[in-house]
Amino acid sequence: MKIFFVGDYSNNTGPSIANKIIRRGLENNKNMLYSDAKNKIMRVLELIIKTMRADYVCLCSFSKSNIICIKIAKLFNKKVLYLMHGYSTYESKINNKAITKEKLKSINDFEKYIFKNVDRVFCVSMKFMEYMKKEEPEYADKFDYNFNGIDIEKIKSIVLTHNSNKKNNQIVSIGGGVRQKNNLMICEAIDKLNKEKKMNLKYIVIGQAGTDKEQICSYDFVTYYDKLTHEKVLYILSESYLYIQNSEFETFGLAIIEALICNCNLLISNNIGSMDIIETIENGDIIFNNKNNDEIAEKIEKLLIRANQSRLKKGLNIQQIHFKASAMSLVDKIYNS
Repeated sequence: MKIFFVGDYSNNTGPSIANKIIRRGLENNKNMLYSDAKNKIMRVLELIIKTMRADYVCLCSFSKSNIICIKIAKLFNKKVLYLMHGYSTYESKINNKAITKEKLKSINDFEKYIFKNVDRVFCVSMKFMEYMKKEEPEYADKFDYNFNGIDIEKIKSIVLTHNSNKKNNQIVSIGGGVRQKNNLMICEAIDKLNKEKKMNLKYIVIGQAGTDKEQICSYDFVTYYDKLTHEKVLYILSESYLYIQNSEFETFGLAIIEALICNCNLLISNNIGSMDIIETIENGDIIFNNKNNDEIAEKIEKLLIRANQSRLKKGLNIQQIHFKASAMSLVDKIYNS
C-alpha cells in the first residue's frame, strides 16, 4: 500500500530535518511518495495526482496547505494522518507575548480543524502525546506517538573526524534567543557562577535571534551563532563539556541526543520529549523549574564535578530512535490506523 508524505523536505528547520530523516529511512521502499513540487500550481497538481495514487496521506508539516490536502484526500476517500512536530497554539503564546487573543484563537482553530479531520495524530514523543491528550481532550483518542529518528552512525562518523579534547569550561545550547528555549536564564545562572565562584565558564548559543538574543549577547562569556552547518554544530558539541536544554516546551529535542552521542554531559528541563528514551536519567540531570537560575547554577556546578554522560549513554534506547526503525514504525502505525 502506498503512503503519500506531504511536508517540507528542503529547509533546515527541526521539522524539515526530521522529515528528511524519515525519507532517508524509507529510501528503498518504492511504495512511498513525497511532496517535491516547488511552485504553488505544481504543488496543487502534485497533491491531486499523488493522493489519487496513494492509499494514505500523511501530513508532516504545519502548513495552511494542510486544508487543501485534507479536502483532496477526503474527495478521493483516502485516510489522512498527521505527524505532529509541534503545538503551534502553545508555542506562539510562549514566543510572542504580544500575540492577540484573536490571533491565538485563529491558530488553535486551524489546529483543531486538522485534529478533527484526520484519522490519527502521531506526536513525536510519548511525553508530547500525553500533553496533547490533556490539552485537546475532545480528540484524545486520536493521539498516538512515534519517536523522531536519528542517523546515529552518521553523527559518530562526523565526530570521529573532529577528535578534539573536551573544554571543561565550555557549555553549549541550541535554540538561540527564542523565548521558548529559555537560554537567557542559563546566562543568568552562568553569570552567577562566574561572579560568585570564579568559574570562568564560557557559553556558546546557536540559533535564531528570537526575542532574547540581544540580552544573551550582553554577557561577555557568550559566543553567539545565528546559523551553522550541521557538521559545525556537531564539532562544537564534540568539544563542549556540557549541553543544556532549558526549554519551556520541547516536543522531542533531537539536539539532546546528538549532544549525548558527541559525549556531552546533559542538563535538561523536565519538558523535553526525548527524556522518554533515556532510561538512566536522574533528578540531578533535570531542571524542574526552568525559571530558577539558582537551581540551574547549582546543577551546573554539580555536573562539572560529577559527569553524567557515560551513565546517560548506557540508558539511551537507540533501537527506538534509529532512523530506519523509527521510519518503519511510523509506516506500520499508518497501515494499522
